[in-house]
Parts: sequence; C-alpha cells; structure tokens
Amino acid sequence: MKSIEQKVLKFIDDNCLIEKGDSILIALSGGPDSIFSLFFLNKYKKKFNVKLAAFHVNHKLRGKEADNDEEFCKKICSDLSIQFSSVKVNVRAYAKKNKISVEQAARKLRYDSLQKYADKHGFNKILTAHNLDDNAETILLNLFSGTGINGIAGIPIKRENIIRPVLCLSKKEIIQYLDKHKINYRIDSTNITDDYKRNFIRNNIVPLIKSKINSSFESALFRSSKIVEENLKLFETLVQRIIDKFIVIKKNEISIYLKILDEIDKEHLGQILKKIFTEKLKIEFSYKVHVALISLIEKQTGKKINLSNNYIALRERDKILIYKNQEKDKQQQILKIGQSVNFNGKEIHLEETKNFNGDFSSNGKVEFISGDKIEENFVLRCWKAGDKFIPLGMKNLKKVSDFLNEQKIPAKEKKTWPVLVNRNNIVWVVGLRIDDRYKIDSKTKKIIKLWTA
Repeated sequence: MKSIEQKVLKFIDDNCLIEKGDSILIALSGGPDSIFSLFFLNKYKKKFNVKLAAFHVNHKLRGKEADNDEEFCKKICSDLSIQFSSVKVNVRAYAKKNKISVEQAARKLRYDSLQKYADKHGFNKILTAHNLDDNAETILLNLFSGTGINGIAGIPIKRENIIRPVLCLSKKEIIQYLDKHKINYRIDSTNITDDYKRNFIRNNIVPLIKSKINSSFESALFRSSKIVEENLKLFETLVQRIIDKFIVIKKNEISIYLKILDEIDKEHLGQILKKIFTEKLKIEFSYKVHVALISLIEKQTGKKINLSNNYIALRERDKILIYKNQEKDKQQQILKIGQSVNFNGKEIHLEETKNFNGDFSSNGKVEFISGDKIEENFVLRCWKAGDKFIPLGMKNLKKVSDFLNEQKIPAKEKKTWPVLVNRNNIVWVVGLRIDDRYKIDSKTKKIIKLWTA
C-alpha cells in the first residue's frame, strides 16, 4: 500500500500540483476518493507545508442519506482536527429553472460553492478527488455526446486553481487502500442505478470493455487522453494567434474577418468558433450552429441566422458579425422643431436658427434645410422598403436602400437606419444626406438646423 502513496506523491511532483505554503480546500463528498484525499494530504501536510480544510456540498438529492453524508464528513474532519464547512444547495430547482440536467446543475452548484468559499477564506487551491475511472467515464460520455476533441482530452490534471492529485489512481486501488487501513467511507446509493448517463456507462459499458478488450482500459485511456491534452495546448496557442489576427472582440459583439480563410480552411474554422462561443459569449457551440455559420460565409451580404442566447450572426461584406440582439423600439417618433430625441442609439436634434453662414459638416452630422414648406411635426422612423428621396445635388429619386449600400453602411446598422420625414417626404437620411428639395437657397426665409451625435 506504500506504493499507492508513492504513486500519488510522484504524480503531484511530476505535475507541480502542490507547492509549499499552499492553502488547499478539499471537496469532501464522503465517498472513497475524497476520503482518501483527505487522509493522504493530512498525513503529508507537514511534508508539503500546507494548510488544509474540507468543504462539503449537500445536493439535497437523497434526503436523509445526503444529510448523513454531511454528518459523516463533519465527524471525520473533527476526528482529524481539520477545518470543515458545508452548504446545502437545491439542485433540482436550479436544474428546472435553467433547463439543464440534474447532473449539470449539481456540477455547476458544486464548483460555484467551492470557489466562493475558497475566495472568501483565502484558499489558493481546490482539490477534487477525480480518479482514473472518472476520467474514462468522462471521455466515453463526451465521445457519445459528440463534444469533439476537447472532450477526448478527459479531465484535466489541473485547471486554474483546481488540482486533481488522485487522477493517477483507479477506484479499485483507492478502495483497497482504505479497506486495508480500516478507513470508513460512504457509498452513494444512486451510483448503482442506471438513472444517470454516467452511471449507465460505469455499470454497463466499462465492464464490457475491460472484459472483452483491455483489462487496464482506464490507464490506457488516461495515457491517450493526456497525449491529446498536450496536443491541444499546442493547438490552443495556434488558435489564439489566428484569433488575435482576424477576430475583433467587443462587449456583446464579435467580428470574424473573412481574410481568416486565407490562412485556414473553412473546415478548420469550427475549433476557433467554438473557443469564441464558449469563452467569450458563454453559449453552447453545437454542430448545428457550426454548419449554419460556415454556410453563412457563402451567402450574400445582409443574410443572418439566429443563435442561442439572443445572439445573431450577420454576413457583412468582409466579415461575419455576431452580436447580441438589442434592437430598440423601431416605432416612429414625433419630433418638433426645438426638440431632441434618442432613436435607435442616435441623438437627433432640430432647431430653428438664423446663424447660417453656408458651412456644412463634411460628414453629414450637421445639416441645414429650408423650413419654408414644412409642417411643425417631423416623423422619425427607420427606413423601409420602397423609401425614396432625392439626394442633395441630384435630380432623380433614389432608393434609400441603394443609397445606404453606396455609403457602405454595415448590414447590422443599415437595417435600423433612421430617416426624418415631413409630409410623407424623406427630408434627411440621418447623418448622411438631406433631400435636394429641402436645400437652402436665396429665397429661404426659415432655416432649420439638423444634427446628430
């Protein structure tokens, strides 16, 4: 049994999991894996020179049995003089509210609770007691769920401040150690049922693989998963370089410039998109979304698709724009001379003026029109199909849609671009051009100043 301890010590050293002076919070469920971790670290805490504490999350899924697990953990820690804390979470209610599985909800609440406690009480590392069997089950579960190459990498040995020092041991080795040293542990009764996907894999698929293909299946899969993980680190570096070069990330908006395809094939774009979706947008990147985004590249400017979490992907001239759908009220607003309004993110002002010296802004932000033949009330609205006006300096009507295209207005902005209307005529395509019929001439008596910010 000494060899098991040496195995863990070497694994910790090889992967630099623990440093002198660490404060480690152990996720203690009461099961054999976490109990082994507790006793092991308590035995070697002087060697590592670390501070230890244990934290138990009661998921309230098994009634009295769950409460007994919590009491068991509390007593064990009391006997070992290890600081103990616990929290109760309502997994079923959280799963229902967020429309996720009970397994997903339990994991989310467990890690959130651990991190919150660690941050509050100054623990720089969190220990979770995943073992070789857990890693194998996770890989199979990910493989059957189609999660891609990241899922095949299995459970990471360390991720940010989370460490897993018993990932080198099998469940069998851990139980043999505990039984030999007469250390008590709890068994979750739900583990023997097939109610959850992971349990079905554990109880049915893994035994078949071990009996028919490889009795050391878990160890073999662990070695393979770590090779994949190392290759992924290199791949992540290359992906980040591509992102830095071709992708602009802002709050609730991401621009993917199509020049990216000069360096990578469309078929390889998926991993980059997945990284952006999961890390920046915090939304799921499914194969269906992947196919839809790739097909959007081939479509004409202005085409869009709806994504989850109210995001939209829009094909623009030189990029795919992914943005949060935050369109404001598109209904028209009445605007009188002397008033200002905010419409679709633009501040628009109208006032009568006598201070006109013939100067106009070069960018269309400030304009002056003749107010001799207008009504008091203007209508401010988004342009719509069929709208026409006579751009200043021209003699013939032009479609607003064509004019906006000529001005190279991005498709996202074009859709809700405002126009100022009087007597059913477009007076001003806001911020761009006035109608020639409303220009100031030598006969103008009333001058209206228009400007936008």
